[in-house]
Amino acid sequence: MLSKVEKLKQSYVLSIVLLAMGLLLLCNCNESTIKATSDHTSGEYLLEEEPINDAELIREFEIKASEYYKEHGGTESNTFKEQINNTSCKVSVKPQVNEVYNGAAFYQQFKSGVLLMGKMYKCGHCPKDHISAASAFVISDDGICVTNYHVFKSYDPSRPNNYTTFFVMDSERNVYPVTEVLAGSKKDDLAVFKIDTKGKILNALSLGNQKVTGEHVNLISHPDGRFYSYTQGDINRTYFKPGSSKIRQSISANFAAGSSGAPIMDKSGNVIGIVAGTQNITYGPNGGIYQMTINEIIPVSQLKELIK
Repeated sequence: MLSKVEKLKQSYVLSIVLLAMGLLLLCNCNESTIKATSDHTSGEYLLEEEPINDAELIREFEIKASEYYKEHGGTESNTFKEQINNTSCKVSVKPQVNEVYNGAAFYQQFKSGVLLMGKMYKCGHCPKDHISAASAFVISDDGICVTNYHVFKSYDPSRPNNYTTFFVMDSERNVYPVTEVLAGSKKDDLAVFKIDTKGKILNALSLGNQKVTGEHVNLISHPDGRFYSYTQGDINRTYFKPGSSKIRQSISANFAAGSSGAPIMDKSGNVIGIVAGTQNITYGPNGGIYQMTINEIIPVSQLKELIK
């Protein structure tokens, strides 16, 4: 039989052990949280993330854009068509950054600089406004952005789904109207445009230098309505587009329709290129055997020529 004193000693020791275990667990949790939010070079950045509901996101984009347009109006498509003929503009951009980000850390750091580029149009079958989404990115925190030339030029007055105007949506689901196209280049498939941020400071991406074959690249875009998709790869080669003087590069990072205008970035998030398009290589008598896809981008040097 244990004496009363011995029982008290055992109870005291057990309490100390339980307290120590609790403190140890608390320290481990805090350590995990710190590691998850501060380690830029490892895969540990977030303990969890909210899944993206693509249907809900595009529906919210359509509702917010439509409500804004009904109340305030917007710049009409014919105006954009005229403005895109401007061949240059001046933009003050952020200096390049050198801090390296990988994996989840990269995605969380730079996704806010990538936008949904929303073309508002009427389908001809209902009274609602619809949004057809491409990609764009911010290069100046006061609302100067970049996408492809062909995104603005895809306008045919003879078709029932003429676009009305443009809006953008950021990663926090804020919607802004596109107010002006500052410059465009059909040759380089680039357009620089302005949005009305209502005074909000945006997370602009820095412009880097053109990279060479073999260097690593990162891409955040919206392929076929799969919003904020992250892919990685390398530069495959630099070349002249067949039959022209257009300089292009190809990369192994995947993208698709809806990625038009998205930024290609280095490990520090500096923009080194812009998505242009894809080309499938096929084989056989009727080209029925698929072999590979060329993911073509526009080097950032061409964008710098447009905004110098």
